[in-house]
Amino acid sequence: MLTFKINKNNTAYEVAKCDKKATGTVTIPDTYSGKAVVSIGKNAFKERINVTDVIIPDSIEKIGGDAFRDCTGLTNIVIPDSVKRIENGAFYGCAGLTNIVIPDSVKRAGGSIFQGCTSLQSAVLSKNMKIIGYCAFAGCTSLVSVTIPDGVEDIGKRCFEGCTGLASVTIPKSLTQYESAFLDCTGLTSVTFQKGLKVIGKVAFEDCTGLTSVTIPEGVEVISLGAFAHCTGLTSVTIPKTVVKMGDRVFEGCDKHLTVNVLGLRKKPEDWDDNWRGNSKCKVVWDTAEG
Repeated sequence: MLTFKINKNNTAYEVAKCDKKATGTVTIPDTYSGKAVVSIGKNAFKERINVTDVIIPDSIEKIGGDAFRDCTGLTNIVIPDSVKRIENGAFYGCAGLTNIVIPDSVKRAGGSIFQGCTSLQSAVLSKNMKIIGYCAFAGCTSLVSVTIPDGVEDIGKRCFEGCTGLASVTIPKSLTQYESAFLDCTGLTSVTFQKGLKVIGKVAFEDCTGLTSVTIPEGVEVISLGAFAHCTGLTSVTIPKTVVKMGDRVFEGCDKHLTVNVLGLRKKPEDWDDNWRGNSKCKVVWDTAEG
């Protein structure tokens, strides 16, 4: 049922391929021909639509790119603590998966690893994760719960794009890059920014039409281009005086009923783009007394 490939040093094996006729539960052994099985190769289980469960041993350290791509019948998989790397597209299109736990041994999640997993409802991410790849959860329309751990520094472009079931999210203070991360999350109604956060990412919340109120915490210094563009449900945004730089078209396409309250400032700072409101006719309320 499984084909194995020896590594270049002849010290360990990887799972190279699963038979196309495989059905039900597939168990990966921890050894083969007397040597450890340490990885699942690229495309190893790709399109094995009748496989419902894969048991991964503690010997596995890497899950290769597209390893389980389009395994639409896969409903359950447990990633052991031994895994250190999950590469691009590993579980792309696994439409039957309902939940996933990425162990703390993983520090970086590849791009599109769970993209198109339309039944995925919850994702628990590694506490030691620093980078979440581009489109990692894009199109996971059933996703209602995800916790972004403190310490994550970079969320790739379009990471959660189209996660229409996601209602709330907390942005950790460690984040510095998250361009278009929550694009088109139309069900998002609550965003919490941790104290200590410095940057609101470029087009980070564009088309989040369910957002009605946003409070930017004291300490944020930059609100990037189009951060809240086309958030047509927004009626109230509060911006602290610590925001020294505001990008172009931050509120492009927002409703005329939006009121932007700017605390501690009586006029536009020099490094705020002249077109920071975009075409929005929002009302801007400056402080009557600075400081």
